[in-house]
Amino acid sequence: MHIVCVGAGLMGSRLALLSAAHGIETTLVGRDEQRAHKSLEDGALEAGDQRLASRVEVAVDYAAAVRGDVVLESIPESLPEKQYLLALLDAIVPLGIPVASQTSSFAPDRLGERCAHPERIFVAHFIHPAARVPLAEVCRPDPHDADATARLEAWLRAIGMRAIQVRKPLPGFIVNRLQFALLREALHIVASGGADVEDVEAVVREGLAPRWMATGPIESADLGGLATFADVAAALLPALDRSTEVPTALADLVRRGHRGAKSGRGFFTWTPEQVAAARARRGRAYEAAERLREPADRPRNGS
Repeated sequence: MHIVCVGAGLMGSRLALLSAAHGIETTLVGRDEQRAHKSLEDGALEAGDQRLASRVEVAVDYAAAVRGDVVLESIPESLPEKQYLLALLDAIVPLGIPVASQTSSFAPDRLGERCAHPERIFVAHFIHPAARVPLAEVCRPDPHDADATARLEAWLRAIGMRAIQVRKPLPGFIVNRLQFALLREALHIVASGGADVEDVEAVVREGLAPRWMATGPIESADLGGLATFADVAAALLPALDRSTEVPTALADLVRRGHRGAKSGRGFFTWTPEQVAAARARRGRAYEAAERLREPADRPRNGS
C-alpha cells in the first residue's frame, strides 16, 4: 500500500507520519520542499520519534500522486482551490483509486463538480491530533466507486482509524456541528452574564467531558431517563441561543488581531509555556481516553 498526501500543512504531514508509523509507504507532496520537511520534523518531534520523518518521501510535483493506492488532499478550506486540485488529481490518478479530501465543510458532490470521475472523490475528515483520535468522518459520493471505497477503508483500518459513516452530507458533518453548537451556547452564556469564561470551561472540562468520555449525549439520555430529558428539553430548548451569526465576542477578538494561542491573546492570554502546558495536558487526556475505551461494552442501537 502506498499513500500520497497532497498538502504539507499540519494535518497532511501528521497523517503522512501516522501512515509511515504503521509501516505504510508514504509520500507527502508540498509546494515548498523545505517547509514540507520542517512540518514532518515538527510532527515527528511531537510523536516522540524523530526517525519517522525520514520514512516519508517528500515531493513537490503533483505527478507523485499517480503512484498512490490512496490519495489524500489536505490543503486550506477553500472550495475553488480544492475543486481545482481535485480535478487535477482526478485527471492523473488511475481509475479505482480513491481521492479523498480532508475538508470539514464541503460535500463530496461539491468537491467533485469539476472532476471527470466524481464517483471516487470522497471526504475523509480527521480530528486533530490525528495520532490520538482514532476516528475519521467518511462521506461517500453518490454514486460511489466500490473499489475506491474498499481501498480507502482498508487504509483507514491499517492506520487504526474507525470510519464514521456520514450518511448525509450535512454542513460540518458530525464533529463540527457538535463542536460549534456547544461553542455557540458557551459564548452565549458568557455574553448573557450567566457565568464567566473560566466557570463555563470548568463545567465542560470537569463535568460534561468525563461523562461523555464514558457515555455520549444520546446514551447519557438513556441512562438519565428519557422522560426526564424530554421534560427538560421542553423547558430549556426555547431559551437556547439560535443565532446564525459568528458570536460577537469571537468576531471582535479576530477583528482586533487576537487569534488565540498563536498570537498570545484570545479569550485567554497565552505565553509559550502556557501553550506547551495546555498541549501536554491534552496529550495526557488523550492517553487516559485510550486506556478507558471499551467498545465491546457499548449497547447496540435499539431503533
